[in-house]
Amino acid sequence: MSKRINGRLARPYVQRKEPFKNSNSQLYAEWVGLNGIENGGARYVVYSCGVHWPLFIYVPRANTWFENRERYSPTTSKHRTQAHPHCDTVALSLEQIRLLDRFGYSSLVNERINGNV
Repeated sequence: MSKRINGRLARPYVQRKEPFKNSNSQLYAEWVGLNGIENGGARYVVYSCGVHWPLFIYVPRANTWFENRERYSPTTSKHRTQAHPHCDTVALSLEQIRLLDRFGYSSLVNERINGNV
């Protein structure tokens, strides 16, 4: 269950990796892939305006934060500012971060090894 919060308060939730939704549900975060390796492993994903725009993904398996390096709108820029985990991140293209979101860390690693992304 996601807690409903003011978007300006998102950063501490992101830093603690807790699910939340802002007041209009445009900025939200959730854990995905909790069923284990068959779903690419667990990851914490922060979305802006829907699943088509992951902003940040934390992968426990890699102990790493990944960040969508592409810009879209003033709203997503505001969400980025409100939800940035304030730590080092690895910048990915939209295509790469969507791959990571949908299929997990192993799919991103495989694509990078094969030179496809």
